[in-house]
Amino acid sequence: MSTIRAVLQCFLLAAALLTIIPEAARAADPVTARPDAIGEVVSLAGTVTAQSADGATRKLGPNHPVIPRDVIVTGSRSHVEILFKDRSVLSQGPDSRTSIDDYVYAANPSASKMLLKVGTGTFRYVTGQIVKQNPDAFALETPTTTIGIRGTEVFAESTDAGEEIGVLSMTPGHQVDVSAGTVRKTIARAGYSVMSVDGRLSDPTPTDPATRARVVKAAPQTTQGEAGAPGRTALERRIEAFAEAIDRTKGSLGGLTGRPDYNALHNITLQTLAHDNAERGRGGSVGAGLGSGGDGGGGTGDAGGPEGGAQP
Repeated sequence: MSTIRAVLQCFLLAAALLTIIPEAARAADPVTARPDAIGEVVSLAGTVTAQSADGATRKLGPNHPVIPRDVIVTGSRSHVEILFKDRSVLSQGPDSRTSIDDYVYAANPSASKMLLKVGTGTFRYVTGQIVKQNPDAFALETPTTTIGIRGTEVFAESTDAGEEIGVLSMTPGHQVDVSAGTVRKTIARAGYSVMSVDGRLSDPTPTDPATRARVVKAAPQTTQGEAGAPGRTALERRIEAFAEAIDRTKGSLGGLTGRPDYNALHNITLQTLAHDNAERGRGGSVGAGLGSGGDGGGGTGDAGGPEGGAQP
């Protein structure tokens, strides 16, 4: 009888999921589904929101689009990674805020441009085609500095005490210019940083390895093989991985005009049951564990790599 009940539960859950197929199908490719989208979320943990120019606030999730003039806000113990259409990547750590003030990626290179403004928090940016096509049309502004980037990966840590702007990697022959008022400092090598305190810029000095490790942990980039969320337990990461797997499977379903993919529905059912098991385990031990989810939710470990993430 228990087997029959389990089968009936699976089919009831699958039937309920049929009602969300159209929405899931529309969400399968959100960047192309929304004409004004300039990029999408490729990874996040915790609470991340986007504040639109019209004042509306929406909660972001995996594959959700971002649009020009969005203000991306992360909560405590949260981070987000955004892949833009020009293949540049922005990631920001907890309690951070980024305003996408301008973004144009055009067939005409001279028309392409990008302006990011960041507040307090931790940020990393890897350049893409816009910087390659029109480097003078890109700027990253912190509360006290303006950063000009040419073919590199930069980070910025901004606190009430001051800012540190550094280079994690750099394409040979390129540089990063950091300006504060009329003063400009040039970083010509990876592994160097400048400090900005009360609007005064230091000369470039080697980046403290502890700073580099802290930045990578706070604002990981899965596009570089990194993984992990700061301060999250293995169980929380596995719950999140199951939730993302369910969303991805939903996105692969066809519309109601054709026959539903019952194998995909079955996978969602099993993943949902495993997800619920994991949620119940937050307050104590997890009965049979997440590995008991059957062929749709077996124990595959954390999504996106081993615990702790790859080190650069």
